[in-house]
Amino acid sequence: MIAELLLIPIYFILFSGWGAWAKLMIGVKTDSFSLTVLSGFSFFGVLTCLLSFFTPLNLYIEAPLLIISIVPFLFKNLRIHTVRFPKELLQSVWFWIFCIIIISAGSIFPFRPDHFWYYEPTIGWLNQYGIVKGIANIDWSLGQMSVLHTIQAGIDQTIDPFHRICIFFTVFFLVYLFERKEYLLLLVIPLYFFFIQTSSPDVAICFISLIVVSELCFNYRIENYKILLFISVFAFTIKPVVFWLPIWVFIAGTYLNKKELKDYRIYLIPAVIIIIFLIKNIIASSTLLYPVSFTKLNTWWLPDLRVLELSDQRATAYTLDRLFTGDEVNKMSFFRKFYYWLSVSKLQAIINDFMTLTIVAFGFFSFMKKKFLYQSLWIIVVIKSFIVFSFSGQFRFMLEGIYPLLFIMLYSLRIGKIKIFIAGLSFSLLIFTLISYPPLLKRSIPSFKLTAWMNGFTKKSLLMPEHYVIKNYHPGKIGNLNFNITVLRFNYDTPPPAIEHRTLNFYYQTGIFPQMKDSANIRKGFYMRTLNPEEKESLGKIIDTYLNPKKSDSNQN
Repeated sequence: MIAELLLIPIYFILFSGWGAWAKLMIGVKTDSFSLTVLSGFSFFGVLTCLLSFFTPLNLYIEAPLLIISIVPFLFKNLRIHTVRFPKELLQSVWFWIFCIIIISAGSIFPFRPDHFWYYEPTIGWLNQYGIVKGIANIDWSLGQMSVLHTIQAGIDQTIDPFHRICIFFTVFFLVYLFERKEYLLLLVIPLYFFFIQTSSPDVAICFISLIVVSELCFNYRIENYKILLFISVFAFTIKPVVFWLPIWVFIAGTYLNKKELKDYRIYLIPAVIIIIFLIKNIIASSTLLYPVSFTKLNTWWLPDLRVLELSDQRATAYTLDRLFTGDEVNKMSFFRKFYYWLSVSKLQAIINDFMTLTIVAFGFFSFMKKKFLYQSLWIIVVIKSFIVFSFSGQFRFMLEGIYPLLFIMLYSLRIGKIKIFIAGLSFSLLIFTLISYPPLLKRSIPSFKLTAWMNGFTKKSLLMPEHYVIKNYHPGKIGNLNFNITVLRFNYDTPPPAIEHRTLNFYYQTGIFPQMKDSANIRKGFYMRTLNPEEKESLGKIIDTYLNPKKSDSNQN
């Protein structure tokens, strides 16, 4: 905790410095510290993504990026694009209380499965090799590489060795709330105490969505429109489910500005960002929108269609909390699937019902208020929710669109600042207590599965964020691919190329296996090919030896 508290100011220096470069590039002069930092965060993300096409994101890349971020503070003609940290925040006791709770919550052991099988392996690849052509052939999850992970990989050799980018982003969101005096949004922060120990894209897209909606609905200035469009498109590159945000920003900007936005050059930079995002997907998986199979391009590194189908099946199964297979869900009618979705399991059903009621309530609210911004937001969130529900109705893919609706409705109530502070503090302490003492959370919510992964707050967490060291793997080779076999379920800290047991079993059953384009150079990429009988037998022996040791022992006896 103390280590993160000391590192937070360095994050702000880094991203506010890049924010000055971003404003210079975009051609704006916002006086908002928060928007400057968010612009820098977005610019840094796009830049690290672009760099990862050509080089690993290692110390030799990080050091120059840090130096460049300091340059605007050193020269008078560039310093005008920087904005000082709001000093009044440092004098606010409430700000410090919330800040310390956030950092404490983010310093416990990670407990989300995504951290172990997706986030950390992705960052490991980016550190060692960058984005490699056909990397989705090694493990389907690697094809999902988020731009948030290129940011994480671009600072973890220097200022973020603990991979806690989401602690910073949550503190940054707190700064925004106090700068704009949007204290109502304090009630959202504790919900993400379940995410901030990891490099979770869900944290960033939720907070960016709320900032953009708040700016357009309650703090709009025409000179900030370019920044809002820029960061909304950037949010899409973090996680494509937030596609609704840049569309709504474009619609809202056209409505609010009309004549002022006839210069179409303001859309040039967002267009470039989208092109970089699509190129990233093509390099990693040969699809425009991974793992959506109909966006595939027929290249030599295209993953086997059964891999894409497996990804689709898993995503669909999660719609109903894996109580049904993906095929069973796909065969359901829309209304039958929607019925199960509203009643699938106790905790998930409560969240799904809440989201549905919020959408319905905001629909009535928006038309009662007769405001175009509200009505257009409601329509586009409904469309987004329908699209997401059609392929994977996981509530975390929808929440970033639901919170803005709830925020706007509650905003009209004009709740007093002190009441919000007390409610926010109480909620924050409640959630922090629950995740700090997992048995209490398990007793309170027995259906909450993540308690099995929790270790809670420890004495070591007071000094620095906790993390696991496993290092349990063995070498293997099939064809020209040397890889590491993860004995446990996840590739958390296994050096790449690493393949975990479920993926190895899948490759054995389907009779395929990834191979290197050039056996002497990983960066040349990977492709998938059919195993010959000898290779399949070798793969079976590897699985029995390292992943099914009991079976191997019985065979020897």
